[in-house]
Amino acid sequence: MFCPNCGTQNNDGVRFCANCGTALTPNVSAAPQAAPMQTPPPAPAPVQPVAPVAPVQPQAVPVSANPQQKTNVLCIVGLIGSLASIVFLGTTAIVFLILSIIGLISAGKKNEKGKGQAIAGIIISAILVVVWIAGISLGFSGASKYRKKYNEYTRVTTTEREETTRRTTRETTEDTEATTEDTTREETTRETAPETSASGSKNGAYLTTVGNEKTGTVPLTSGKWVEFIEAGGFSSDVTEHKQAKNLENSSIIGLFVLNVSKTPEELAKASMYSMEQAGAKKVTGAHVKIGGYDAIQCYGTYPDGVILVIWYFRGDDGLMRKVTVEFPSTDSSAFHLVENGYKLDR
Repeated sequence: MFCPNCGTQNNDGVRFCANCGTALTPNVSAAPQAAPMQTPPPAPAPVQPVAPVAPVQPQAVPVSANPQQKTNVLCIVGLIGSLASIVFLGTTAIVFLILSIIGLISAGKKNEKGKGQAIAGIIISAILVVVWIAGISLGFSGASKYRKKYNEYTRVTTTEREETTRRTTRETTEDTEATTEDTTREETTRETAPETSASGSKNGAYLTTVGNEKTGTVPLTSGKWVEFIEAGGFSSDVTEHKQAKNLENSSIIGLFVLNVSKTPEELAKASMYSMEQAGAKKVTGAHVKIGGYDAIQCYGTYPDGVILVIWYFRGDDGLMRKVTVEFPSTDSSAFHLVENGYKLDR
């Protein structure tokens, strides 16, 4: 430290100058001013690393390939036409079946609507076509049967066609008898009835049996039966015949021997056709037995309520037998007499 008075250098820390004794004031050198502290700028806040954002892909908006998809016209026409074909019994179904098929193919190629309608049209039309074809087949079959039946009828002998003639004669006879008193009819019966039965015994005015050993016989156990003679006679095919009529209900029993080569089935078919031509209903045929023989039976009901039943069979002698009975639907006693009582000796 230097003395401010004499300039002598003194040791630091002495209070008086060693040379002149001047009090020394500690020469405190001005402490260097600290440079003003500058507030450090705030540390930047730590930045969190941001995850990389994936580039946003533009979202595709679904757009219909055909925003205004049309319905195929042929598909609609095919379906409507198929339904309409039902009214016309399937006669036009084949046309709309083809249109439906074309519409289905066209809708697939053009990506059009209407495939469901086309499939429905195909199904409906196909069913109608099958039904229509089946109907035509049945029609041809029926026509063929009719032609066959007609041809059979045209080949029928006079004996087989007599059913229609006899039917007309019987109705005419009944109309005449309806105007005659019962007493007059009984008197006529007594004049025409034989005095003896077929068996030869005395029996009064009425028959008790009809037929003979060739035609076969039927016991007449009920009713008032007299001999009946067919108006107009018979053809040469009838070699033997016997007939009887019941005056109480106009039933007629006929027993015939025929000289024909046809089978019982053929004769029965011809008789059924004759019945139908004469207006009979419910004409039917069946295999039955009569008098122990296998026979073909045919029968029908006429508009006036009279039922005609015919049996055809060949006897042991090879000859054709024909047994008939006509009776009103209200009294079948004559039918039961024939069915249960006919007998032809073997």
